[in-house]
Amino acid sequence: MPPVNVRAPFMVLLLLAVTLAGCLADDDTVRPPAADTSIPFLDHLAEVQDFDLELVEEAFLLAGEGVQLHARIVKPAGEGPFPVIAQFTPYTAPGKNAELRTLIEPPADLVGYTQGQFSEDYFAWQFVRRGYAFAFGDVRGTGDSSGCLDLRGALDIADLYKFTGWLGTQSWSNGNVGFIGGSYPGSTAHMAAIAGNPHLKAVVPIVASTSFYHYHHNDGVPYSGQHSLGGTNTGYTTNAIMPTVNPQHANYGSRYVEEGTQCPYKENMLDHGGLDQTGDYYEWWQERNLRPLVPKIKVPVLMAQGLADWNVKPDHIATWYNDLEAPKTLIAGQWGHAYPASKSDDCDGYDIATRCDPAVPYGDWWNYVSVFFDTHLKGIETAMFETDVAWVQADDGTWHRSVDWPLLEEERDEIVLHLTHDGRLSETATTQAAERPWNACPRDRETYGQWALRTLSDNTQGGCSGTLELVFESEPFTETTYLSGVPLLDLTLKSSASFTHLVWRMDLVHANGTRIEVEVDTADDGSSVYHHPGQRENYGYLNPTYREGLDQPKDVPVDQPYTATIDGYPQEDVIEAGWKVRLTVRSHDDRRTIEAFEEGVNTLLVDPANVNTLTLPVRPADLQGVRLPEPVEASA
Repeated sequence: MPPVNVRAPFMVLLLLAVTLAGCLADDDTVRPPAADTSIPFLDHLAEVQDFDLELVEEAFLLAGEGVQLHARIVKPAGEGPFPVIAQFTPYTAPGKNAELRTLIEPPADLVGYTQGQFSEDYFAWQFVRRGYAFAFGDVRGTGDSSGCLDLRGALDIADLYKFTGWLGTQSWSNGNVGFIGGSYPGSTAHMAAIAGNPHLKAVVPIVASTSFYHYHHNDGVPYSGQHSLGGTNTGYTTNAIMPTVNPQHANYGSRYVEEGTQCPYKENMLDHGGLDQTGDYYEWWQERNLRPLVPKIKVPVLMAQGLADWNVKPDHIATWYNDLEAPKTLIAGQWGHAYPASKSDDCDGYDIATRCDPAVPYGDWWNYVSVFFDTHLKGIETAMFETDVAWVQADDGTWHRSVDWPLLEEERDEIVLHLTHDGRLSETATTQAAERPWNACPRDRETYGQWALRTLSDNTQGGCSGTLELVFESEPFTETTYLSGVPLLDLTLKSSASFTHLVWRMDLVHANGTRIEVEVDTADDGSSVYHHPGQRENYGYLNPTYREGLDQPKDVPVDQPYTATIDGYPQEDVIEAGWKVRLTVRSHDDRRTIEAFEEGVNTLLVDPANVNTLTLPVRPADLQGVRLPEPVEASA
C-alpha cells in the first residue's frame, strides 16, 4: 500500500503544548484531537406525541422587507405560550391541505415536498403534537407572499429577520424560534441563522445548499442539470409566476399583475439560468453565496448531508461545518437528497436497499431533532448537545465520530500518489520527464446544456478523435483504508486554448483491473448486506481561469506551463485491501457538465521538478468508530 503520511507535526505541537503549558494563556491552549473529546450523551428521549391534542390552523399576512409575507400556523389549541418551529419555503404554492392527517407518518426521506406529499402533516405529527407551534412561511414571490422571487438573495435574508421577529412576539409564542428544512428550505434555515434575529435559538438545515453559484457550478464549470437553459432557475421561476392557486385570496389580483410586469423573469431564467456558460462568478452569484457569512451564525446548528447526494452535492458542507463557531452537530451518511436515517432493529446489518441500519449512533432521527429543539427552544436540560460532534457514515455502513469534519490537517493522515510518465500512481515521484497530451473537445457550445439538441456524434465524441483522456493506476492497497475528506489533484500542464475545462475521475478497481461494482451478500435474516456503491469513487472539475480562486480570475497562459489544484467532493469511503485506485484525467464529463470551452489540446507536463500528485485524506485508526461506551446490562 502507498505510504501514509502520519500526523507528526501535530504530535510535536502536542509535546510543545505540554512543555510550555505553564507559559500559555487559556485561549492559546492547543485543542486536543477529536479522539480525546468527551463522549456525547445520547439517551434523553423526547416526550411522546399527544394524539388527543386539538390542533388549530391560522393564516396571516405580515410585513417583510417591502412585501407581505404569508404564513400559516399550526399549533395546539389554547393560549400557550408555545415555542415555535418554522420553515421558510417556496414549495407551498399549491395551497393548504384539506385536512391534517396527524396520525400518518410520511416517509422520512421526502425533501422539497409540496403539501400534497404530507409535508405539513409530517411536521405537525412530529412537533405540534409535542407542544410546539409550527409556522410555514412562503418565500417572497411564491405561494401567497407578494413581491418577486429573490432566489436566496439579501431580500430573503431580510425577510427572514422580520419573519423570525414576528413569530417570536406573538401572544401564543414563548419567544423562542427555530427553523428546519431540507433542500431549499434547508438553505433558508441557514439564512435565518445569518439574519440573526434575537428570537432565533436554533436551526436544522438538511441537505442544504450553502452557495447558489456552487449549486450550479463547480469552480467555473457549469453543471448540465442545474445550469442548462430550462434547468433549476427556470423551475423555481415558473413555479413563482403563478402567485397562488387560491383566487379567493385578497392579494391574488394585485400579485398577478405585479409579478407579470415587475419581476425579473428573463434575468432569472436566462441570464442567470444557463445563457452564460463561462462559469463567471459575477455579482449576482456572489450575493447568493452564504459561505462568507458563516461568522454571523451564533445559534446552535444541527445539520445533515447525504454523502451520496448529487443534487445538493457534499461540497456544500466541505468547509461550512468546520467554519461554524456556534455549537454544532453534523450527521453525514450514505444517502441521497434525503433526511437522515434512523436506527432500526429490523435488520442485523446495514442494508443499502432499505436503508435499514441497527448501528445509527444517534438513534431515531426524529427523536434526536426533537430533543435538539427541546434543548434550545424549551430550555430542557437534556445533556445531549453539550459538545460539538460529527457523526459520519462510511460507504461500508460503519459510523465514525469526530469533532471536525472534514478532519483537520493535524487530525488526518494522507496518502500522496505521484502521476508518472508511464501511467502509474506511484508512492515515489517520477524520475522521467514526458509530455502527456489529450484532446479537449467541447460537446455542447450551442445547446446550453440541453441534451435533446445534440447530435449522436455530439453525445459520443463530438467530432473529436485521438486521445481524449489519460489514465493512471496505483498498486493494490495492502490494507483496508478509510478515505475521509476532500481529495486533491495537483497538476502541472499547458493548454493550447485560453478557455478549457479540467476533469478528473477516481474509480476503485480490482487487482486484475476490473472496476469495483456493487457487491452484495445475503445476511442470515435474508437482508442485503452492502459493500460498495459501484459508482465513481470521486471526481472534480476546474475551469483553470479560476485556478487561483473564483474571486481571482486569471487568463490561462496559452502554450505556457501553469499549475492547478482540483478539489474532489467530500467523501467517507473504504478502499479494501487488494483494491487499486484508478485516476482518469480529461476535459469532458458527459451529462454532468456543460462543455462550452474552446477546442484545443491540454498537456500534462510530467517531470521530476513538477508537481503532479493525487492526495487522498485518510481517517486514522484513533478516529475510526463512534467510540461509545458499551451498554450496561441490568442485574437480575
